[in-house]
Amino acid sequence: MGMLIAAYITGAEWGVLYIRAEYPVSISTISNSIAELRALGLLGKNIKGSGFDFDFKVIKAQGAYICGEETALLSSIEGQRPEVRVRPPFPTQQGLFNKPTVVNNVETLACLPYIIDRGGQNFAGIGKGKSTGTKLISLDSFFNKPGIYEVEMGTPLSEVIYNLGQGFRAPVKALHIGGPLGGLVPVHKISDLTVDFESFASNGFLLGHASMVCLPHDFPVILYIQHLFKFTAHESCGKCFPCRIGSTRGFEMLQKASTTDYKIDRSLMADLLDTLEMGSLCALGGGLPLPVRNALHYFSDELAPFFKN
Repeated sequence: MGMLIAAYITGAEWGVLYIRAEYPVSISTISNSIAELRALGLLGKNIKGSGFDFDFKVIKAQGAYICGEETALLSSIEGQRPEVRVRPPFPTQQGLFNKPTVVNNVETLACLPYIIDRGGQNFAGIGKGKSTGTKLISLDSFFNKPGIYEVEMGTPLSEVIYNLGQGFRAPVKALHIGGPLGGLVPVHKISDLTVDFESFASNGFLLGHASMVCLPHDFPVILYIQHLFKFTAHESCGKCFPCRIGSTRGFEMLQKASTTDYKIDRSLMADLLDTLEMGSLCALGGGLPLPVRNALHYFSDELAPFFKN
């Protein structure tokens, strides 16, 4: 319904829902909802005599992680290799099949019916500071009560973890919040954070989509950041050199340090992270340095044996 409202406001005739084929339940749920709208006469030509034409198309995507980047997603829908596009032009100027296109995630569009019904001022009254409304939180299986929760922006992170998630089922030393490119939050920082973008940014982290993956107390940090580099190298679209080559070189350095007596030069690692952050075309390569820097800062003692003094 949120996409239908957005389409009416912008005058769009099509709404494209891009869902990975690996999520068949999501595809069937969305398809059933579209069928319900059609049965109510809210899709098709001249809807309810309004002169407004609109319909949905569901893409069962063989998606890669890079398709979370909006321009790579558009290329994927077009049947092209999902590579990040250089901007400008931006999608709102020249997007899908060179038509102006607005790209949003489901969580954003789902807020529209509430805003239309109760008003923007009411919605803005929920949350904290510039982070208004609610946030979906995903807690992994390391929590005693894993699942997806919806909380008001500004909710203390400790409340989410210890009240909703009911704590951890085993000792944890860090939370990776906001996906592979989000911040790596040590457990002692939990009490300093609230679920809003400003709180995370001011503490050097990233809320992102607010998934929470636990790093067990006995899992080596060196192997975890090695995994992050390997993940980025594997998922890179290959369009830009910093991401494609930099992530591979980072993985190689960390793997060599963890399996031999090789010691990583700190200035070399710093240069690599700076290059990834400033030179990558999108947030895949550009976001990788954040959790790595968090690890280097908060787990410096654990990582010291793998670096030159």
